[in-house]
Amino acid sequence: MIKFFIKGFRVNALLTILSRITGFIRDIVLAFFLGAGIVSDIFFISSKLPNLFRRITAEGAMTSSFLPIYSKLLHQDKSENAQKFSSIICFFLIIFLTILVVLFEIFMPFFIRIIAPGIVNYENYFNDIVTLSRFTIIFLPFISMTAFFGAMLNASGRFFYFAFTPIIFNLSIIISCFYINEAWQIKSLPLAIAMPISGFIQLCFIYYYVKKFDLITKIFFKLSNLKLNNFRKFKNNISDTLKRFFPAVLSGGIFQINILVDTILATFVGFGAVSYLYYSDRIIQLPLGIIGVSLGTVLLSSISHPKVVNNNEKISDQLIIAIKISLYFAIPSMVTLICFSEFIISSLFERGSFEKSSSESVALALSMYSLGLPFVMIIKCFQSVFIATGEIKKILYISILQLITNFTLSIILMKYFSHGGIALATSISTILSFIIYLFYILKNQKLIFVSLHSKNYKSKNNILFYFIKISILSSFMIFILYLFQKVTDSNSGFIYLSIFTSIGILFYIFITYITKQIPNELFSKL
Repeated sequence: MIKFFIKGFRVNALLTILSRITGFIRDIVLAFFLGAGIVSDIFFISSKLPNLFRRITAEGAMTSSFLPIYSKLLHQDKSENAQKFSSIICFFLIIFLTILVVLFEIFMPFFIRIIAPGIVNYENYFNDIVTLSRFTIIFLPFISMTAFFGAMLNASGRFFYFAFTPIIFNLSIIISCFYINEAWQIKSLPLAIAMPISGFIQLCFIYYYVKKFDLITKIFFKLSNLKLNNFRKFKNNISDTLKRFFPAVLSGGIFQINILVDTILATFVGFGAVSYLYYSDRIIQLPLGIIGVSLGTVLLSSISHPKVVNNNEKISDQLIIAIKISLYFAIPSMVTLICFSEFIISSLFERGSFEKSSSESVALALSMYSLGLPFVMIIKCFQSVFIATGEIKKILYISILQLITNFTLSIILMKYFSHGGIALATSISTILSFIIYLFYILKNQKLIFVSLHSKNYKSKNNILFYFIKISILSSFMIFILYLFQKVTDSNSGFIYLSIFTSIGILFYIFITYITKQIPNELFSKL
């Protein structure tokens, strides 16, 4: 199962790199056409609702509750049972999504008042957000069903296809940017229309491969699957899924509300604050998506396997590998983003409608968000363990505490650091959550430092020593990058940033290679 985990991580990481590259291009194009002000705020706020509920219901609760049960049926029982069970869950999901979208369309002004209270007094802007949101919410059912079928592919060990779908979304938004025209009553209307279109394309793409690999056959579509005797047959499986689903909705909801709090408070800071947080978050999502999300996704699929889920030592083996990989990428990413935040932002976005003052504001938020990067990566791994073992309530309780902490600190810190205080509060609350997760992981012996059967555990402080060594090597990398900036004339521009980044990456790989600090599992032959 270590091979399953590492192979899956490599595939997810590679596809996530490609999706993040297209995502960067998307954000650069968005920044060029929309800038960082009220025009961009309108679109980013209108896209919040579908993204929020997509992560709560589909990629969050549905994946964490459905995938472990489906994986068990797929690997232990006949594929026919897995199809019948997934057919029942799919039926419930379609009903739920239909009701949800209808409610949003009817009561959209009410929901916008909740997520953007600082805009309510500006009637024109408020109405524009409501109009766009009625388009963007249609994205929700398409992407939710895409995530459902993607979970089936992940459970079967085919990680490539679902990991590819964000690239489709990015390309759709990029293309739609070229339809932005001052003649539109709402400048970002083409972007809002592109969202549901991209969702439909992603669903068609993922459905094709689910069918191709026979995870769905004629059995899946039989109406007899919805008969009472079939519900009785899968009573325990449905019950286990629901037991996981509702706590996952609450815990995922709390986590996403935590993110939404940043947007709500930012609307009180002033026009542009929502965009500043958005652009800085997009930079953070590059290492987080490539490593944190990829590790979490694959770790969940791997640990959910019947041969692993009840074996603490096997869980610990995979978790230690995941933590080391997280640290290997997260520490240099964190120090680079903190030390060169304004240079990175100006090189990426400062053109067209995006001004220098916007670069400075985004850089402030980026440096604050970066402080929590290593911790949120490792939390993704910890959460996968709790989800796989059915301990989702712990995620709920920790998420509630994180929400309260984030909200309280945001109110205090935004008075001193404006939108930067909101980002700093998020990082501090993330670090607090990490400490609590670590306590429970150690208490439940899901992370074992001393083992008679593994060479990975040379000392009780193995991971701590690794963290210290990687931090020292990352400092050397920062010194080289500062030196490079001093001896070169240019200090901005996308080409210069590409050279700058390449030098940093190559030096870091070189110095970690000669000091033997690269996690062996990343490059070992499977």
